[in-house]
Amino acid sequence: MPQITPLEERVLKLPVRKSPYWETLEYCRHIGIQKTGQNTGHWVARIRNKSGGYKQSTLMSWHSEANQFSEAVEMACSWFSSPSVSAVAADPYPKGSKQGLAYCPWGSEFTLGHALDDYVKWKRIAATQSHFASLVSLINHHILPRLGHILLDELNGRHIIQFSVDVLETPPKRGNQKPGPRRKLAELSPDELRKRKKTLNTLIGVLRLAVKLAWENGSTESERAWRCIRRVPISDQPRTIFLSRQECVTLLESCRGDLRDLVQGALYTGCRVAELSNLKVRDVACDVFGIYVAPLKSRRPRYVFLPDEGLAFFLALCAGRMPDDYVFRHRSGYSWQGRHKHLFKEAVRNAGLPEEFVFHGLRHTYASQLVQAGTPLIVVSQQLGHANTDTVSRTYGHLAPQIREVQVRTHFAELDMSYAEKARGLSEKFQELSKSLQGNDWREYGKLEPVHSWPRSNFVTSDSEVAQLLLGFEGPDCEKKSEASDWR
Repeated sequence: MPQITPLEERVLKLPVRKSPYWETLEYCRHIGIQKTGQNTGHWVARIRNKSGGYKQSTLMSWHSEANQFSEAVEMACSWFSSPSVSAVAADPYPKGSKQGLAYCPWGSEFTLGHALDDYVKWKRIAATQSHFASLVSLINHHILPRLGHILLDELNGRHIIQFSVDVLETPPKRGNQKPGPRRKLAELSPDELRKRKKTLNTLIGVLRLAVKLAWENGSTESERAWRCIRRVPISDQPRTIFLSRQECVTLLESCRGDLRDLVQGALYTGCRVAELSNLKVRDVACDVFGIYVAPLKSRRPRYVFLPDEGLAFFLALCAGRMPDDYVFRHRSGYSWQGRHKHLFKEAVRNAGLPEEFVFHGLRHTYASQLVQAGTPLIVVSQQLGHANTDTVSRTYGHLAPQIREVQVRTHFAELDMSYAEKARGLSEKFQELSKSLQGNDWREYGKLEPVHSWPRSNFVTSDSEVAQLLLGFEGPDCEKKSEASDWR
């Protein structure tokens, strides 16, 4: 009998169902197994066509005792390349992220493309894998097509101005979809402009570091190239979409079994979906009353402490499983990464929650609940894995007025004994007053109206042309600013 491979072992554990289980060979090219019985079924293949739908074909019978994967892949590739299929199929593109720049440094003159190539070589050994992949994608999509050809010694502020306008007016790219039409700054809503400026500031940070590294390496003698690269001023919008405890319960009830475990794990830990997807049984209750989270977005691992019911939940999931098993798995047996989005969106819709609420909102819900309960910001930041409290303070600080209220009322030293006695007699009235000020819905206490993304003041120096190009309009109530003094 042929030896059973790990792939076939996973297939044997899959339940029988009408729809196939798919595996991506290339994006827009898939192979799958349709299980009609526990040990029988069919190999199938499908392509994504140019209209956005799918075309599917049965390849051959599947038997649990035969090692057929390689043969099935050959048959699928033959079907993909057949004239009738290739004529209607969308163009495929490889799985995974690109690991190098779409730029070949050549010539004796040092361009910005050369500087970015040197920077990427350094980040390849200095950054985490996920951060490196995002960095390469950002440089290839945004920076190289616009600035890669410019000689580094000729780079100046006007190049950066035009680059900034191009990025802000270009709609975001989502997956392999074609981008929408370019829109003027005046046509963008405050929230759209805020999000695009966040992207721009990320790109500006990459540019500045790459150019400064080239200067430090002696590739240019001029400091102007990196000194002319400045971030765009922006006023962050605090997080206002998070769930009450009753909404959390409603959401959990709207999730199917495997998704419910993942969502509940996020609510107990505040972890990102990728961190939960990589969590193994051996990481639960190891050394601390909680879980160990391996490095992902940064190189810093961390422990996340759990409440009693949270640890009971994780121990129940891990019962009877091997140390190297993943705690959370899609019911197909594969990792959750990338497979939760449409299921979570459906659960949100069924729960009657805001359409814009995404899985990452569970992390905000976790942090908001801790802040509202009076947890010190340093503790919240350590639980979330932030290097300091700045991010937590910016994002959730508007939720903490109750904390200040409690701290002031509890720790203020008595000054006038007569009023102190009078206050003790009014304790019930004060309790009602505090409750009425906070409102019935604890989320409303910190509710803020949307604000424009330009801050009230900043210290960016520039001329009137920069203000004309970048400030524009932010809405019907915003006046266009054209004088450099408006920026200072």
